[in-house]
Order: sequence, then structure tokens, then C-alpha cells
Amino acid sequence: MRNFAFRLAASVCCLASVAAYAAPSRFEAGVLAELNRFREDPDAYRDILRSYRPRFEGKLLIAEEGSEIDIMTNEGVAAVDEAIRDLRGQKPLPRLAWSEILARAAADHVAVQSRSGAVGHYTNGRGPGERMLARGGGRYVSEAITYGHHSAEGVIHQLLIDDGVPGRGHRLGLLDADRRYAGVACGTHPVHRTMCVIVMSPTPDGSPPPPPKRP
Repeated sequence: MRNFAFRLAASVCCLASVAAYAAPSRFEAGVLAELNRFREDPDAYRDILRSYRPRFEGKLLIAEEGSEIDIMTNEGVAAVDEAIRDLRGQKPLPRLAWSEILARAAADHVAVQSRSGAVGHYTNGRGPGERMLARGGGRYVSEAITYGHHSAEGVIHQLLIDDGVPGRGHRLGLLDADRRYAGVACGTHPVHRTMCVIVMSPTPDGSPPPPPKRP
């Protein structure tokens, strides 16, 4: 394992308190920008994912120089190849607009797990829907989380490859054409060093979308 000089600058995220959360940091804005880059042309994004293949030594993903830590994956290059196949012929998707309330619900989760070291979508019995309700929004949301990546590109790549996740739920979520809004929060994690949470919804506040108009 290479030595890893961990540098999480204030631009990545600083969540001193959830109440203080306001505008996205440069890193969080970069995650949304990379997600929209993918959604603008999923088929072309396959070329970016192909760059992962030479970095594998068995199931170990070797970090890029000066970037992240080496990561022991569950599936190795097989998950990368599957993602590349899945994106073939995918049509462009609508861009995601920033939503403050979605970002606040994401930040609530980061604030808890950055202290506890827990992982997953639920802490203390609260999932993304409950966090949205607590913020005054609706529960019509989906959520994607990454751990251990501190580049915007790495966050989106991990979600698309979705190594070790049955059903590839994160990949499917990023490919959901009904999603039109997103909020991103990133911060430190005591076990995995970094984490990023993306909450997405068809509406800016997580309320159910209006029914389709009858012809």
C-alpha cells in the first residue's frame, strides 16, 4: 500500500454544524458538475471508465499518483467492464439542478457519520426520506454515497462502477431520467477518511412529481 498524504482542504468540505451549511463548497459543486458531465453523454463517458482497467492489480485498484489511496475492491475489473457495457448506447439525460434542501438532508447524514464512523444510508433509524421530512421536504428522493474518494471524478466513477453493490442501485440512480434536482454534501470520515452524499429527486424539495398530463 502506498503512503497516502491525506489532504482534505476546506474547499472539500467543512461541516462544523449542519445549521451553518449554506452554499456548496468547490468540491461539492465539482461532484454535481461531474455528475452532469456524465448525464450529458453517458455513452461517451465509457471512455473515461476504460482508464480504470490498467490500474488493477488483481482486485486492488492502484491509486493515481498523488491522488487517493489504493482500494481493495470486491470484483476487480469485472465491475468496470460491466459498467462500460451498461452505458453503451445510453441516451443523454436531463441535467440536475442544485437544490438547497436536498443538500441539507445530505449534510445531516455526513454530520452524523463523520462522528460515528458508520456507513450506509441509515443511521439511528433515519434514512434519506426521514431526513428530508425533518427538513420540511418530502420523502420522494434517492440517495447515493461514496466513501474514500476525494476527487469529484472519483466519486462519480465509484458510483457508476458500483463495485460490490447488488443490483447496481447507485448506477441506476445516476441513470434515472426522472431525477432533475440534486444536493451534495461531502466531509471527513473517521474510517474511510472521506465521504460524499448525493440526494436526488424529480422535484426541488422531494415532494412527489405532478401526475402526467392526460392526452
